Amino acid sequence: MSQNAKDDMPDPAFGAGSRAEAGQSARRRVLGDQLRAYYDAVTSEPVPDALTDLMAELARKSSGANTPAEGGDSGRDSDDGA
Repeated sequence: MSQNAKDDMPDPAFGAGSRAEAGQSARRRVLGDQLRAYYDAVTSEPVPDALTDLMAELARKSSGANTPAEGGDSGRDSDDGA
């Protein structure tokens, strides 16, 4: 067999690997598409009122109005018995 004829023949090991890689790539693409669809569905839902209220309350508490230096409660238990 000449060198040129040998170069034209597909390598069986290479072909099998390429098919396996192509299958993995296709599965990854499908999985990625499904995950993107789930993510898009979740992010398009409205934020519940209870979560919005909680976030607003946390923002008020962290705005500096209740810092320990100003006499506010830090939210931690103190060991001084007070």
